Parts: sequence; structure tokens; C-alpha cells
Amino acid sequence: MSDKQKNLYQIKVKGFKSIAKLDLSMEQINILIGANGAGKTNLISLFTFLSHLSQQKLKNYVETEGGAERFFHFGTKHTDKIYLDLDLGNNGYHVEFSPNFDNDSLVFTKESCTTNMSYREWILDSNKGESGFATNTNYVPRYTKEYLEQCRVYHFHDTSNQAKFKKTNKLSNRHYLEKDAANIAPFLYRLKNTKIESERKAYQQIVSAIQIVAPFFHDFYLESTGDEDKNIRLRWTHIKYDAPFSANILSDGTARFICMATLFLQPESHRPDTIIIDEPELGLHPAALVLLADIIKAVSKTTQVICSTQSVEFANLFQPKDFIVVDAKEGVSEFRRLEKEPLKIWLEEYGMGDIWRKNLIGGRPSW
Repeated sequence: MSDKQKNLYQIKVKGFKSIAKLDLSMEQINILIGANGAGKTNLISLFTFLSHLSQQKLKNYVETEGGAERFFHFGTKHTDKIYLDLDLGNNGYHVEFSPNFDNDSLVFTKESCTTNMSYREWILDSNKGESGFATNTNYVPRYTKEYLEQCRVYHFHDTSNQAKFKKTNKLSNRHYLEKDAANIAPFLYRLKNTKIESERKAYQQIVSAIQIVAPFFHDFYLESTGDEDKNIRLRWTHIKYDAPFSANILSDGTARFICMATLFLQPESHRPDTIIIDEPELGLHPAALVLLADIIKAVSKTTQVICSTQSVEFANLFQPKDFIVVDAKEGVSEFRRLEKEPLKIWLEEYGMGDIWRKNLIGGRPSW
């Protein structure tokens, strides 16, 4: 059997936050739509949970999030186990948790990896509230660990002058784009100044995309300061002026699009296998939304995309198969993937966002 892409093909969840039970197939593009409080954020947060798990940081993450009690569906009086099961194509990952009532933490009751190339199950030896990935270096658990480590949930909501991506960063911090783009300046510096052609090409694609949205934008001005421990700050040049400008004078929409373009157009070798992003449409002009949608469609040929949206305009740019509708009934989140055939007549005149707004597919407030 040939190798599949390292994507999430199926996800099964029981007892996690508002998700009582979930068995959901995943596609290359997965757009969550639903009313506020329906459970979109809870599914997105599962990937943050898994990322911390894979990095031996779950115990601290659970503590900072308010303790294990809040992760169990309606609390531990109602739910005594959390089950997660991921189909990663050729590999699988299964984990179960129980509550530790003494310190309000999670206890691994079972953790294992599988591959469809063998009947064997690799049992991971979890310890002290952390995953057993660290003690099992076999290629099957390692494959899963590498995938989960990349499950960073990206968000570029903060565009204030205090936003991390506008501040000075270490030039050495350029190996991968961080989830809030805090290191965007050193990361872009790497792409611009590398000897690797694919990375320089990706840099030019990022600049070209920004120029479409912001015609005044000429290029990034990426000069380091300091001697041994060099620093760098995100600056840019105007098409009519040579002197560089600070990122602080960019509009919110332009700043967010710069982060978005860098995330999606970075070299394929750098991109996570699955990109997870919360409400990418925030602050973007309709023309920028069209370009962003085109970029997502192009990138999705090799990289899986999972995102949530509240934008009718953004939803209009995608097809029924790309959507997962989220509804909440008595505090329980329900997820279902759309099919084109039942919507065929409506699609002759309306986009998916308009169909959603007309409440023909659910995912709307109950009032």
C-alpha cells in the first residue's frame, strides 16, 4: 500500500468539553460554521491539547486552563472518561483519560499507536500525567508525535502596537512560524536570504500576494541589529519611498494578511501537515478574502486546512464538501459534514455563505 499524506483522515472523540460523541471524516479543507457557543472552539482547542500532549507539556496546560474538571463533558460527575482516536492515514493514535480527583489532573488510562502495515499495537508508557511518546522512539509513535507537535492553532487577532509580531525578535528564532507569528521577521529573513531556491521563491510569492491586497507595499525591510546576539524587527518599504516603515503603521487588515500570507505561502517543507486557524477572515477586506480563499484552495492540495469562520462572505468562496456544520442541543455539540446533492438547486443561485445565512443547513442561533 502506498503512503497517504500525513493528514488527519478521521477523528473520534468522546467526553471532551461540549463534545459528548464525535465520529467525523476530515477532508483537505475543513471549515467549521455554527452559532456562538455551538462548539467550534472546543474542537479547535482539541488540537492545542494534542500539541501540548506530544511535547510533554499537558500537565501544565491542563492546570493553566483551570484543571481537568473543565475538560470532561459536563464535568466528572457526568463523564468519567475522555476518549480520543485519530486516523492519520497509515497510522493511528488512541488515548483515554480518567480524572485524578486529588489534584484535578488527567490520568492516562491507555495510550497507543498503530499502523495499517502491522497488526501490532504500540502501547505508550505514560508517566506522571504526561504522554509516553518521550520513552518510545519506535518509528510508529515517532511519526504520530511529529504530526501532533505541529498541531499549532494559529491566530492573528492581536494587531495592536503590543502585538508580538511587531516587536523585536531574535534573528536566530527562524526555524518555523510561531502560532501568533511572533517570529515573523526572522522567519521572513530566512526565506529572503537563503540559498535554497524553493524558500526564496516562497518569499517572492508572499510579497506578491501582499502587493495585490496592499498595492503600496514594495517589500520587507529585514535588517538585523546587534553583534553576537542579533535582533530583528518587522519593517517594510513603500513603493514610492526608500525609507523603511514600522509594522505599527500598517492597517489591522494588512497586518493580518501579511501573517496569513506568510503562514500559507511558506515553503511546503516548512508548513505543518495540517494548518489549524481560528477565524482567518477577521479584519480582511472582501477582495483580500477572495485572494485568501484562492490561496487556501491551492495550498490544500498538499496541506490540510482546518478553520472556523463567522463570515458569510468567506463561506461563499467554498464548496459544500468543505464545510462542517456545528449545532448545539442542550449543551451538546453536534458536527456533520455537508454534501452537495441536497443543496444542488440552491447552489444555482446562492453561495454557501448565503445558504447558511438563510438557515437552510443549520449552524445558526436557535432564537
